[in-house]
Amino acid sequence: MAHRIVPSLPRIKVPIGHIPQRLKARPFEAPQGRLEVLRQFVTRLVREERIEMKANRAEETRPYIERLIQLGVFRGMNDDYTQEMMQWWLLEKDLVDKMEHVIVPRFQEAPINEPYTNLFNLPFTRYENRVRGKRIHYNARPLAVIEIKGNPYPEIGA
Repeated sequence: MAHRIVPSLPRIKVPIGHIPQRLKARPFEAPQGRLEVLRQFVTRLVREERIEMKANRAEETRPYIERLIQLGVFRGMNDDYTQEMMQWWLLEKDLVDKMEHVIVPRFQEAPINEPYTNLFNLPFTRYENRVRGKRIHYNARPLAVIEIKGNPYPEIGA
């Protein structure tokens, strides 16, 4: 059986988390459930181009969206492997067109040594979780904003 030689891609320019997070999707067992949750995050990020989520989930989502954009930039959207990856990672099929016509062309002239996304850590946020009688239970979680560079929203921290 002959194997096709595929040119390798450069390393993605973001740090990859050291421990996979415990992301759960009810009908699936790990690790398939974790991938299903990550697919939802990647789809949401491509649709909205800036999302706020728990910091650990944003850190784990970032390398996947970076690689997806990198495939489109380096191999082109007509490549079979790129199309297969886009079809699998993006749950809404109209977002493949958005990647092809909006997001990937944005980075065609971008420097190779810079990431395609920004990750901003927000301060701990305390929010009400549940109320039992007179007692209020709170959660405090580190939140983060992950965005695709060049999005139409105002800059964070400007």
